[in-house]
Amino acid sequence: MSLANPNDPRAKRTKNYIQNAFADLLTEKDFEAISIQDIMDRAGLNRATFYNHYQDKYELLELTMKEAFTDTLSAWIPSGTVMQGPELLRRLMMAVCEWQIETTKRLNSRRTLSHAMEEEAKQQLYNVIVSCIAHIKDIPVHELRKLERLATMISWSIYGVVLKWSHSQEEPAEDFIEQVLPFLITNLRTLDFMNGE
Repeated sequence: MSLANPNDPRAKRTKNYIQNAFADLLTEKDFEAISIQDIMDRAGLNRATFYNHYQDKYELLELTMKEAFTDTLSAWIPSGTVMQGPELLRRLMMAVCEWQIETTKRLNSRRTLSHAMEEEAKQQLYNVIVSCIAHIKDIPVHELRKLERLATMISWSIYGVVLKWSHSQEEPAEDFIEQVLPFLITNLRTLDFMNGE
């Protein structure tokens, strides 16, 4: 619940300072060990300013994770792009691979932070998949529910398999994706999601 006007350039600049300070601290400390005072000291702002923009550090974490993942997804699937089937899955997997590697490198990600990362990634993957499904016209309600469940399964599968891969990174992301993609595509074909591809 932000009190600051989000369109005010000063408010945007202040939020940027807070988010950058937070990101810097996450490279040094576990999330649970970071206080709001630590963040604001690093940002060079007073503590009261924090509450003009965020309720607490959990909201800051959620928004920071969301923005980072949104930026990565947007790079792989630009806004307004409509795609389905193998190309959509390939790009989603590349986005998750890139985000997982970069985020883990930049952050001191322990259990609490890993959970927040996972939830944010799965939710955004689900949203992208559902938005692609939404372009299919005249879907009966019972079919829509089936497709929403499929979107959940695919988003969780993508995140889970990429997370497992990211621990060892035994092969390049592209090779890994080409090995896993046929399994996801098989599941899509069983539900006629890919329009015969």
